[in-house]
Amino acid sequence: MSILATIKDHSGRIYRGIQSLLVISTGAAVLGAFDVSQDLSAGGAFAISILATSLALLALMYMRSSVVHRLQSAAAAEAEKHHFLTRDAMTGATTRRYFLEALREGLGTRRDRREAALLLIDLDHFKQLNDTFGHQFGDLTLAHLVKTAERIFAGAMVGRLGGDEFGVIIPHGDLAAINKDVRRLLDAMRAGKSHEGKTIPLSISIGVALAPAHASNTTELMLVADLALYESKAAGRGRVTVFDEEMLSDKRYRRLVERELRAAVYLGELELHYQPIVGPDGSTEAFEGLIRWRHPVRGLIAPAEFIAIAERSTLIDMLGEWVFKRACADIGQFAGRRISINVSGEQLKRDEIVTMCDRVLKDTGRSASQFIIEITETVATAATPEILRRLEALRGLGFHIALDDFGTGHCGFNYLKTLPVDIIKIDRSYIRALAHDQVAQIFVSALAQIARIQEVTIVAEGVETAEEFALAKAAGCNRFQGYFFGRPVPRGKLALLDGRSAEPLALSA
Repeated sequence: MSILATIKDHSGRIYRGIQSLLVISTGAAVLGAFDVSQDLSAGGAFAISILATSLALLALMYMRSSVVHRLQSAAAAEAEKHHFLTRDAMTGATTRRYFLEALREGLGTRRDRREAALLLIDLDHFKQLNDTFGHQFGDLTLAHLVKTAERIFAGAMVGRLGGDEFGVIIPHGDLAAINKDVRRLLDAMRAGKSHEGKTIPLSISIGVALAPAHASNTTELMLVADLALYESKAAGRGRVTVFDEEMLSDKRYRRLVERELRAAVYLGELELHYQPIVGPDGSTEAFEGLIRWRHPVRGLIAPAEFIAIAERSTLIDMLGEWVFKRACADIGQFAGRRISINVSGEQLKRDEIVTMCDRVLKDTGRSASQFIIEITETVATAATPEILRRLEALRGLGFHIALDDFGTGHCGFNYLKTLPVDIIKIDRSYIRALAHDQVAQIFVSALAQIARIQEVTIVAEGVETAEEFALAKAAGCNRFQGYFFGRPVPRGKLALLDGRSAEPLALSA
């Protein structure tokens, strides 16, 4: 029964009692006034009338008090219900549904557009926080983010849109003021949160979109703010990005490539091309498998044009699995030589890379010792304990691990003591400079000496001439790769490769 029905039922009984008392009071007054009763004196009739009227007034006062009390209880229950529907129980932020309704109202109508700003906030590495410090700390961190945002953005609405995703509606479009407050929020989160006597630094990524400058309705404003947030995360996290129109065109292009690339996996448009890796005598020791996309309209597409796009979604996992399955299917034709495949840093951020490799090996009956997994120096220098654990797990399955492009970044010799690698591939820039750059000569020779001590294979990449081959060999390299020995070609054309060709090639490997 509703509160109004309860009040009506309860008050109805009292109201009927009051009516009866008033009838008695009126009747007694009439009898007293006209002296029509022989058994009742006028004074007695008036006394009954006064008593009945008094009881009626008391009943009215009780009814009023009762109704007021019940209405107050109803208002409190309604407020509690409203709070439950509009507030996230854990963080205290506005719920997603109510937040979007408030955003829609805040943007105004077509005739009356209002200025507003939408901030989308993502707590970086939230899963790692939960895994490392426990879910209770993760929950407290989310609540801390909400309280901090509400304090800094006074007058704004903070809403929880997902697990660790939040939104802030700011009722103005002053970008300078917004940027100032955003910097304060970033700094406040970097200052960290206390946990068991230690301060744990936190990081958030933020995307900003303005209305009506960037979009004039809720759906579009959420979309462009999400694009800005994605740019913040792609640029390294822990930063803020304001939406720019170019992001929209980039997004359309990425979506197009993603859609076509996903179809290419099923339509058989992908190919694995192989480039030989040779020994000091020029004999082929292994092959590097390099993915290519043979587009029906655009022709052969190099991985540089689509890998970065695939890395922005789990599509990179699909490509990685396709490459490994293709390599497993081809390995039987390579007479005991290994195949080297490239693994993206994005794949190594998830445990699926290990389970996928183990599953494919079992399905195909191949051995992990037949394959080399290549990671770039950039991935190695940014490797978290979780990534190192996955590399060790892959090594434990039997894979050899190669460190590609060594020398291009900040991966110094000290890294070689801790990184679980079996092969180091020296970047082509050092191989090209061997003939005239003493620093390159010292670098390659020193690396070769360290590799011999640690029993690590050294591969010289990008060898294009007989002179580079001779110099790299003299410097201590024991494996060589480049156009001097062969270009990447489909498996069916490998027989055409001549590992001893002395003709220089102008293009880079």
